[in-house]
Amino acid sequence: MEKNDFLLYNEVVYRIHACRSVEELKSALLAQLKLLIPYTYASVIDIRIHPETGEIIHQDPFCKPSQFREAEEAWIKAVESSYTLWLSHAVESMVVRDSELYEGEDRVVRRSCQSVYSEYHIHDCVQMNIAFAGRVMARLALYRTRSYGAFTDQEVFYLRALANHINLSYDLCLRNQEGQITRERSMGELTETYQLTRREAEILELIFLGLNNQELLDKLTISKNTLLKHLQNLYRKCDVSSRIDLLKLKHV
Repeated sequence: MEKNDFLLYNEVVYRIHACRSVEELKSALLAQLKLLIPYTYASVIDIRIHPETGEIIHQDPFCKPSQFREAEEAWIKAVESSYTLWLSHAVESMVVRDSELYEGEDRVVRRSCQSVYSEYHIHDCVQMNIAFAGRVMARLALYRTRSYGAFTDQEVFYLRALANHINLSYDLCLRNQEGQITRERSMGELTETYQLTRREAEILELIFLGLNNQELLDKLTISKNTLLKHLQNLYRKCDVSSRIDLLKLKHV
């Protein structure tokens, strides 16, 4: 990953983890993704399971640009004929690209033959089901016209690399919205529980605010080695192995 892409990747990760509501997350996710994986159109479509019938329900598409919502609402009405409907049933998060499923012009025909997309001249599409702990919550789709070309292997790799972050953040926002997250833990409680030093607590609080490593270095004016040592101590004291796990500590 080139340095610029690495910085953009980190920006996506920390901006989405800073979100506290599903709507805030959708907006931040599509805005940040466009910097790393350019697209012409994009959408996040909510998925709900009917409590009695178990039927999968697609609803409330959030789109960039907003005018694309009309196309996704039409897709929802015709969802049973969608060739990637199976993605909404997959309980593990997956990323699929049209140009991997269908070679050559066939992928264009598959998309454009559907009247809901014909006026948008879709050339390629990459889709991801947002799922966590066996629960499918939404579908993310990025679309390109021919002028952009097909999505590259590297861009698909970036989306797959972001999948765990997107899934976790969406789950936290959705549970918060549903009232399943009872409260946020204060820094005082976390400091006492995990016996953190003043500097470790300061770093953890900045991580909760979404700062990446470079931003931490700039904010704290410490060396990279010193920061890494503090992060190692945080992981050890909190009994976690990743920054995602650190972010989970904020809510109970």
